[in-house]
Amino acid sequence: MGYSGDLFEQAGDNTPAMGDREQYSSIQSVQNLEAVINEGLRVALLEETPDQSLEVLLEHLGKALRGERTYIFERNESGSDDNTYEWVENGVVPEKENLQNVPPQVCANWYRNFSIGKHIVIENLEDIRESEPLQYENLKRQKVHSLVVVPLYDGKKVIGFYGVDNPPAKSLEYASNMLQTAAYFIVSSLKRRNLVRELQKRSHNVLHALSVDYLGIYQVNFDTGECEVYRDNEQVRMDWAAHFKNGYQEAMEWYISQYVVPRDQERLRAVTKKSYVLSQLRAKKKFYVRYQVNDNIYGLKHLEIHFSSTEKTWEENCAIFAQRDVNAVVEQEEKYKLEARQSLEDILEGARTGIWTIELEEGCRPRMYADKTMRILLGVPEEIGPEECYQSWFKNIEPDYVEMVQEAVQEMVKTGRAEVIYPWNHPNLGKIYVRCGGVPDKTFKKPGVCLNGYHQDITETMVTRKKQEQAIMELLEKVRQANSAKSEFLSHMSHDLRTPINGILGMLAIMEKSQDDLERQRACREKIRVSTEHLSSLVNDVLQVSKLVSGRSSEVDEPFNLDDILESCITILSAQAQEWGIRLELQKVGLKHSRLNGNPLHLRQILMNIIDNAIKYNRPQGSVFLRAEETACENGIAHYRFVIEDTGIGIGDDFKEHIFEPFTQEHNGARTYYPGAGLGMSIVKKLVDQMNGTIEMESQVGKGSVFCITLPIRLDETWNAQAVEEEENVQDNIAGMKVLLAEDNEINCEIVKFMLEEAGAVVVTANDGKAAVDAFAAARPGEIDCVLMDLMMPVMSGYEASRVIRSMNRADAETLPIIALSANAFEEDIALAKDAGMNEHLAKPVDIRKMFRAMSRLRRDS
Repeated sequence: MGYSGDLFEQAGDNTPAMGDREQYSSIQSVQNLEAVINEGLRVALLEETPDQSLEVLLEHLGKALRGERTYIFERNESGSDDNTYEWVENGVVPEKENLQNVPPQVCANWYRNFSIGKHIVIENLEDIRESEPLQYENLKRQKVHSLVVVPLYDGKKVIGFYGVDNPPAKSLEYASNMLQTAAYFIVSSLKRRNLVRELQKRSHNVLHALSVDYLGIYQVNFDTGECEVYRDNEQVRMDWAAHFKNGYQEAMEWYISQYVVPRDQERLRAVTKKSYVLSQLRAKKKFYVRYQVNDNIYGLKHLEIHFSSTEKTWEENCAIFAQRDVNAVVEQEEKYKLEARQSLEDILEGARTGIWTIELEEGCRPRMYADKTMRILLGVPEEIGPEECYQSWFKNIEPDYVEMVQEAVQEMVKTGRAEVIYPWNHPNLGKIYVRCGGVPDKTFKKPGVCLNGYHQDITETMVTRKKQEQAIMELLEKVRQANSAKSEFLSHMSHDLRTPINGILGMLAIMEKSQDDLERQRACREKIRVSTEHLSSLVNDVLQVSKLVSGRSSEVDEPFNLDDILESCITILSAQAQEWGIRLELQKVGLKHSRLNGNPLHLRQILMNIIDNAIKYNRPQGSVFLRAEETACENGIAHYRFVIEDTGIGIGDDFKEHIFEPFTQEHNGARTYYPGAGLGMSIVKKLVDQMNGTIEMESQVGKGSVFCITLPIRLDETWNAQAVEEEENVQDNIAGMKVLLAEDNEINCEIVKFMLEEAGAVVVTANDGKAAVDAFAAARPGEIDCVLMDLMMPVMSGYEASRVIRSMNRADAETLPIIALSANAFEEDIALAKDAGMNEHLAKPVDIRKMFRAMSRLRRDS
């Protein structure tokens, strides 16, 4: 094949990786749909009449979108809708004849949507059963269960609609896009058809009125061959009457061979045969065929021969035929075709899609004919020759993809259609991605192959897809790391939880064996207390992280004294610092405002977590400095900077970016020396974020770390110092109180009862909510001074019991202090307790002093 073989050459060892092929083949189905639509528009433009163009396009749309039926409806003069064009899949019953003059009420809602630029997508017919009953019945009768319909506009006027029935559900959105893309072509074809029909109507009237619009009008008797001349063809100067002496068929043959161009002769012979003419007239009453005549001095080029039935057609096999000059009609049609083609080219240019034709003629160099957009996409000049254009395209295909392109060409020739995506080296833009598809040109008469197709720049799509894939991979890696961290956390938690539990059990065993050694007994109790507090701290950290990760933010907004928060942090952690030999210092700089409003618990947690780490990860005789500074104050908001600096072991560069992740520690092997669950800094980061602050860190291994937290906190301008002082001076005096203790856990009940009785209170116990209600109901009004209510109990929960007590018709039911004791310690649990009528909520394990303080305060208030 000479040069034409270049496209089919093997690429040697430059075979693309299998992974690349799979990547591109995964989207081939969608790409093939676009190829069929593009081919449909191209073929439709080649048809001779608008009716044929529309029928071809509907068939291509129906097959491309895998629908059962495609159709066009036009609004008639009465305001109803007529189904004017229809294509149906094999086995589907046509509906065109049943859908004429459809009442406007049926499609009224559709036209309302069309008037505001919307289209119609019905995924499931049952969705419109109630809202559009008329349309529902209409579509159900046609066995339509889904459809896509788009409006047809002539300017701003809606002239009808067209669509597809029963496409696959997953392609509804794509079908909508493709239908809207082809809508302009359909409107253009309808306008061209209307013009043609108007001209046909006029020609039909002229034919029967012997109008001079016809070059010649004749009546022929097919049985006798006689011809009656109504108007003779003076321009062509053919004496039809003379030639009809030998019969109709001989006269027509003489005319065709003398005047008609060779390419139209066989077609004209077929449609002017006696049998064909009579069969057409019996079915249609009239028909015509267009053809072209040889060059002549009269300027005739395009003619039509019209056949029309008469009253004698059925009796004597007679017909009227006439010749008409349609040069003006053809020129107008060509104009509309050109406009439609230009519109299509504009659409393709906007989609960065060029059209090409490649000729692989034997014995010749390959040739590529490119439209304007194609030349722009190739980066070649407008005057480039077809051979150079082909070489410019072929040589810039990425070497590893040459074989893939060649295989696509072979598939085009073999199967009639193919598409391929490959990298292409643009002379100006560098590496881009191209989607290329085509079909063979079956009209190519030369030896070899001719292909027609498109070339689309999809670089932006590919880059976006690669970014999305990269983002997905990064997300999967984060999920994997998170799962790994959680698995590691569970392993660590197993160790961390068992360590204090083992310590408690061990100390109990030592106490049992050394009952006479009071000093050892005291030491064991102290170690049990330390282990229990550590165990409680681990549980609190896990619950706090769970709460923060779930997004439950605290809405606490209460007055507090910043000085008190700072001093309490130092006081609480000073004992730990002394035990570890660490110097702990507090420095206050420019604290003009200390009376604030916000969440003091969160602020304390932030500072104590960081200071606790600074102590825990320090070196012997090291130091920890806390500096608190007010940096600004405006509009009732004070801005504070808290700097915690230590001389500890420091943080490695690799771990710095993970320090705020939950369940992570830099040195897993150091847990023996630095106990913890790896949750503290994660809690700090989330609390700082909730308070609209920032946290920064600097650290060097072996030298120490510096954490800087900035927080905006609202000033408390209604500070009630006396109330605060009174609160602090409340005495934990509950002696003489009669307490109803509702607790289903025997050990917890025994502990709390013991502590209450040691403080001088009288205790009545109940092991479930109903028993607590019964005990209160049995007591005299005012006899019970306070109820300590567990929330999770059998028979009746603490919430239900509180509501029942509050609803009792007795004087003390509304004022009785009820304090919740519960392991559920989140804000929502506190809110539920208050909603049930409880005065206070204390978290387990119960802080006895806090419980006594609450009882004393509520007793005083009552």
